[in-house]
Amino acid sequence: MNIRLALLLTLIFSVASTVPGVAAGDRYALVIGNAKYPDAEAPLREPINDARDVADELKRDGFSVEVGENLTGEAMRRAFERFYGKVKPGSVALIFFSGFGVQSSRQSYMIPVDAQIWTEADVRRDGFSLETVLGEVNSRGAGVKIALVDASRRNPFERRFRSFSAGLAPVIAPNGTLVMYSAALSSVVGDNGGDHSLFVRELLKEIRVPDLMAEETLNRTRVGVTRASRSEQVPWISSSLAEDFSFSPGGAGPRPGGPPAQQQAVIPPPQPQDAPPARIEPPQPPKQIEVNIPPPKASRTAAAATARPDRGGAGRRPDHQEPDLQAGG
Repeated sequence: MNIRLALLLTLIFSVASTVPGVAAGDRYALVIGNAKYPDAEAPLREPINDARDVADELKRDGFSVEVGENLTGEAMRRAFERFYGKVKPGSVALIFFSGFGVQSSRQSYMIPVDAQIWTEADVRRDGFSLETVLGEVNSRGAGVKIALVDASRRNPFERRFRSFSAGLAPVIAPNGTLVMYSAALSSVVGDNGGDHSLFVRELLKEIRVPDLMAEETLNRTRVGVTRASRSEQVPWISSSLAEDFSFSPGGAGPRPGGPPAQQQAVIPPPQPQDAPPARIEPPQPPKQIEVNIPPPKASRTAAAATARPDRGGAGRRPDHQEPDLQAGG
């Protein structure tokens, strides 16, 4: 009897040790870098390089990663739908977006490269609400939800409105969510002229530190960006995590320069569509307890006001040409 019990316990422990936990598996990430906006004076230099570096690091940390570059609205919609389909109950779901972001009706929207934005209503039509995305991921049962948004740039869309709020808005997110913006609420920062953003450089440096809890990783990133920018750029953090999570638990797996732990999926080029994608109105967000880490005093970039251009009677500039879009790795 004792021998049978011992064998049974040995079998149970053996099976349990092979079941991946949240820290070791079931990690899914969608990484988007949008740089070629036809309405901008020139393509952004940072988002593509930043998205690739973030995707590579997340693969080393055990994430299954899908990465897209210069995605149209339809391509972003399909990417989010595939991402939702992968999320499992209790898993980690991470979203990284670098590009242009706009706040409207106290929500932050991620903007695709082919957005036709001339009024605030166009933001809600063409953009993707961060709150809606996090709510959808939560409805699929994700235990840890993380959003890293590098979109606090001065963009050509906001200045077209009679009155606008610069930068991004606070997020009302489900419990178990960690959100970080590259700059303080309602403030903007310019690209630094390099090939990578200050925010992503500091973020990757801290993610590579083993055994740090995610909140500590992002707080150290915030401190690093603030110091490096001499308080000109102060990232914003909101957390309602209910469990411990580390990007690099135990320092396991190859570090920078080693082979990736997961295969990266590249979003295929968008296909022409006869009709615009259906939009989903943001659901009523659940209550959460938000922990905001108070940033030091930061200066804001003055908002440049320009005249509202002629919409040409068709919702876009008369001389507007179709953008040169590309997607994929």
